[in-house]
Amino acid sequence: MYQLREKNGHLEYQDQNLGMTFPVPAECKADLLFTPDVEAIRSEADVEDAVKHPQYGEPLKKIVEEKQAKTACILVSDATRAVPTARLVKYVIQELAEAGISYENIHAFVAIGVHRDATEKEMQDFLGEFYGKIQIENHMPYDKEKLVYLGETSRHTPVWVNKKAYECDVHIQIGKVEPHEFAGFSGGRKSVLPGISAEDTIVINHRPEMILQEKATIGVLEGNPVHEDMEEAAEKFRMDFGVNCILNNQLELSAVFAGEMKKSHQAAISWVKESLGVSLQRPDVIVTTPGNPLDIDFYQTVKALIALTEVVNENTVVVLYCGCPEGVNSPDMLRAFQSSRDLEEVVSYTTENYKIQMDHVLLLSKILKKHVKIIVHCPNISDQEITGMFMYPAHTPQEAIEQAIQACGKKDAEILFYPRPQTGLPIVR
Repeated sequence: MYQLREKNGHLEYQDQNLGMTFPVPAECKADLLFTPDVEAIRSEADVEDAVKHPQYGEPLKKIVEEKQAKTACILVSDATRAVPTARLVKYVIQELAEAGISYENIHAFVAIGVHRDATEKEMQDFLGEFYGKIQIENHMPYDKEKLVYLGETSRHTPVWVNKKAYECDVHIQIGKVEPHEFAGFSGGRKSVLPGISAEDTIVINHRPEMILQEKATIGVLEGNPVHEDMEEAAEKFRMDFGVNCILNNQLELSAVFAGEMKKSHQAAISWVKESLGVSLQRPDVIVTTPGNPLDIDFYQTVKALIALTEVVNENTVVVLYCGCPEGVNSPDMLRAFQSSRDLEEVVSYTTENYKIQMDHVLLLSKILKKHVKIIVHCPNISDQEITGMFMYPAHTPQEAIEQAIQACGKKDAEILFYPRPQTGLPIVR
């Protein structure tokens, strides 16, 4: 998928997924860095066993029997999260059916938060062989009639969640665990908040005074106000069972942790911390991309930049390249950036006029305030949009590299190609 190779006496970096090639000038040093790769689970029996005989709580069948449950909801991720949902949900549905819950009483909800609705084709992919056998629908975060109020968290976040999902007897989540830009890690409780919460609930959880706190950052849970608020919301929702998974660099299923939600989520996090740390020396130029599925739009793509917040400084130039077939896909993010002529005014405007998809404005501002120059090559984002976000457009990979070398002021610059940094925990040596 990503290669650094010699061709005609020169090094070049290739992204086979996007069909982009970046030439490395002869005077420069170059290296390619990945999140450590891990083996995929090859035995389907191991996947089935992990779900049906969980290590971190009671089996799902026993939970159904103890609750005398007649209905069940399954919260699944949307297309921006690359979760192998069909492979996991199959065994969840089998357990529910064997415990006596009929297919027509099993409801899947796409936990979109405030993302766009999942398409019918995406829903078919999520359910695989069970598409058409059980119900599936998008969560609706804007329709108060479809929501139910569960009270406030200790941080005064009003918890409004999907009413139809809450009214089911058994609640199940399926998600993927990797480092997250301000919640510490994805997965687990995020299926509820933001997954099936009201827009108002998400805005308050993601509000500036929460996500700008020091501990609201990648890889941190203890003392992280965003995470703790999300966890309280999930407790109010009464999550009964969690299936949390890990993917490798090829987006293959590599580990499954199932059982009680908090325990299975924490086990997955411990695995990530032990296995996916990335040690690096700060280079002159970092070339990065988020890869699939975050490459769907620029709002998601910038997570690759945010993952490098603690790596970059004023001496670092970053080249971000991406496809973004859906464009920026966030009018709120663009409006916040284009509201002012400098970053201080952008942050003030964002804080005073906060909308949910302005969260990445604040997180990007953390990087830009370090005087990091960010060069963007993306065929589906206009120069005006890029410059409006205080970044610099490049129309070809070669132009991006040339701009980066000129900006860092070193003809013999050290260039690090580091795709998908958001999947690991970068540590600067």
